[in-house]
Amino acid sequence: MDLKDQNIEVYSVWVPILPSDFELTVGRATKSLPDPRVHHYWNGGGELVRGYAPVLGIDDQAWDVYLLYDKNAEWIDAPPKPIYWQEQLGISEETKLDGARLTAEINKLLK
Repeated sequence: MDLKDQNIEVYSVWVPILPSDFELTVGRATKSLPDPRVHHYWNGGGELVRGYAPVLGIDDQAWDVYLLYDKNAEWIDAPPKPIYWQEQLGISEETKLDGARLTAEINKLLK
């Protein structure tokens, strides 16, 4: 199933991890995700990358991660555990970013 016409929302949170990452560069970076369903946010304090690490069971900051939630997910006190996730941090083959697999998991949620 093509995701182009699907009713989904994407939240892209930009954080300062690399020396070149700062709020002024986010505007340029958002052009890599021009879809109107993508909502861009800046988290300069890095609370999300630290908050998601224990939720995902990783020892390092959770950045360059792709988290899937169903439409009923709620954030109460701590970040919610995703239904499915992938990453580009080299954590494991199981969670390594794979676009085709990620799309398949999104399609499962849309059924």
